[in-house]
Amino acid sequence: MTVGGTHHHRLLIDAVALERRVALIEDGRLTRLWIDRGGPVRFDIHLGRVTKLLPEMAAAMVALDGLADGLLPLDRYNGSLHEGQWVLVQVSRLGFEDKGVKLTGRIAIEGVGMILRPGAKHLELPRKLKDEARRSELLSVLKSLQTDEDGIMLRSVALDWTPDAIVAEYRRLKAQWQKALKAAATPSKPLLVRKAPSDLDQMIERHLVAGGECIVDGTEEFVRLRGVLKGLDKPDEAIMPHTGTRLLFDDQDVESEITSALEVRVDLVGGGWIAIDQATALCAIDVNAAGADVGRDSDARAIELNVRAAQEIVNQIRLRNIGGLIVIDPLRMKSRAGRDKFEAAIRNAFGAELDGAVQIGGFTRLGLYEFSRQRAGESLLAKMRVQQPNDVLSASAAANSVLRAIVAETRNGVAGGYTIYVAPPVAEVLARRDDPLQILTKVLGATPKIAGDRMLKNDIYRLEKNEHE
Repeated sequence: MTVGGTHHHRLLIDAVALERRVALIEDGRLTRLWIDRGGPVRFDIHLGRVTKLLPEMAAAMVALDGLADGLLPLDRYNGSLHEGQWVLVQVSRLGFEDKGVKLTGRIAIEGVGMILRPGAKHLELPRKLKDEARRSELLSVLKSLQTDEDGIMLRSVALDWTPDAIVAEYRRLKAQWQKALKAAATPSKPLLVRKAPSDLDQMIERHLVAGGECIVDGTEEFVRLRGVLKGLDKPDEAIMPHTGTRLLFDDQDVESEITSALEVRVDLVGGGWIAIDQATALCAIDVNAAGADVGRDSDARAIELNVRAAQEIVNQIRLRNIGGLIVIDPLRMKSRAGRDKFEAAIRNAFGAELDGAVQIGGFTRLGLYEFSRQRAGESLLAKMRVQQPNDVLSASAAANSVLRAIVAETRNGVAGGYTIYVAPPVAEVLARRDDPLQILTKVLGATPKIAGDRMLKNDIYRLEKNEHE
């Protein structure tokens, strides 16, 4: 994979379809990939209505906009509650499996450089700031801003911000809270009053505010992110729109890297390979010497390949977003020193993740190496594919693949009225929302027709020019 420039960290953002894909390029290779398909996120703020009190659980059920009723613990709300009462609440945990949405009445509005807690009264600076003069200066700025007994917590990223930038951030967050209060003053139905930035949005914004390089394929996303920087009084030289006839991920060879990250086999630089087998209960990883100059009768050579494999294993776990129990079968090493080197390589590769996210189990009596990693959403494999014998792309992933392919065709001259034939599950995804037709109409210059064709696979489409065009 070839990536130009001298920056060690670069974000590539593909926002031309229904989903947004963000790739992190570190030292010239893809190391992380995020896929955002929208939907509710943690920290969304709702105007809800209490539907039922649950004394036995010390909680209340609250009707929400677009979500199943959420659970509001009584100790997470300041004041009494009764059925029919309108309340401003925030999602503290999204529902998953058999667990419902959990709420809190103690609102925290997160921005890039600060967190606003209405009514919390306190001011807080990061502990890492040891310069007393700077602490005094920043506290003075926050005190001058504080109204309505707000709680304001400044984030580390804002420690070098100018007073004007801090004021702009506070006013932006305060305006969002005022909008929520206005909705609560005249309630009529449950309402999502503030869409919180996702974890991905916050990561992108922190990268941009820190001056990190970012290339965006998608005009609306580029304008939005540049507006974020302008609102924070930050320079926007590091964010660039992608130009050219090819899509960004194709142009930077990321698409091929994604395809490789869905495969079982990963070849190692210098010889050998690893096999990654994701199952429901655990992920099994096997280290193989193959044609490398490594023999199981040579402890030194086995150690050398295992150490090389350790770094790539951690890279793949992050890239594929694999969580849960992970079991590695390395090449057999006779010496304790060899096993120690392998474990050290694993620990060094994980780095800061060892502080909570990764728990090391170590070597078993059978020579396997075990650890667990905290799950953080779906794995890349689960996000992209339907787990069936033929392992086809899911309808959602295929719909976005089709949209990207058509956008790419329009950059090479395709335009006008077309009928787009796709597999029936994909046609259903495209028909369910207005966004796909808006995207297609914009790039084609005319509203296309969508038709299902049972002979097509999920990621295949056919364009036919309409006769009257």
